[in-house]
Amino acid sequence: MARVCGLEALLKSYEPIAVALSGGTDSSVLLANARRHGIWAIGISVDTGLTPPGELAAARELSERLGIPHVVIPLDMLDIPAVRENRPDRCYACKQAMMEAVVREAERRGCRTVVDGTHADDRADSRPGMRALSELSIRSPFAECGMGKEDIEGLAGELGVSIRPPSACLATRIPTGEPVTRECLALVAAAETLLAQEIPGTIRVRCTGRHARASIEADPAHHRRLERLLGAVKELGFEDVAIAPKGYREGGADSWKQ
Repeated sequence: MARVCGLEALLKSYEPIAVALSGGTDSSVLLANARRHGIWAIGISVDTGLTPPGELAAARELSERLGIPHVVIPLDMLDIPAVRENRPDRCYACKQAMMEAVVREAERRGCRTVVDGTHADDRADSRPGMRALSELSIRSPFAECGMGKEDIEGLAGELGVSIRPPSACLATRIPTGEPVTRECLALVAAAETLLAQEIPGTIRVRCTGRHARASIEADPAHHRRLERLLGAVKELGFEDVAIAPKGYREGGADSWKQ
């Protein structure tokens, strides 16, 4: 409770705020908490072309339910060489471009502070984009209050915010060094959408872009059901489809190295 009270005071000290709203649980809880305490806030989302299916829709629906203004900024990440070429610094370059766009829009709309959903359990070594947050003076109230994932999910229940499965940009499905193509992104998005309708929990469709070969990560408890869906996934346009025996692996594009 003390941490939540600290969060309210911190948000009020930053008012008026713009929440970098991804549509995931963390930023959604941050926006809903601001609304509960009457803090002047808007939500700003960036449509990068790398967003997993459903994220922007979730951000839009939440903002409408809360009665909070919501802005969507279109930004084609494949115009950025480091992203398109899938360099090791892709995540940093992507986050920097996204948050620069959010900061510009926030300033244009009279917001004093941009905040995001980074929390105390997030590690800089696994999230290179966090460096861009510091460089652009983005504040992370959850992290500053010492609130981690468990705290945020508890607050989500109080606020009536749905807890969504962990998500990450679609470029993490492609090994570092392989170009990020619109074709591969479209295949991954279509496959994950199809599978999410049948398989619960976190699903990742890792794709080697040059040959459209897919490795599907899901809870091994559901592999038998997943086997029956491989044909439908392949029909989307993959050359080959397989199930990763160990299930979902954290680490984004680096999970290919494991």
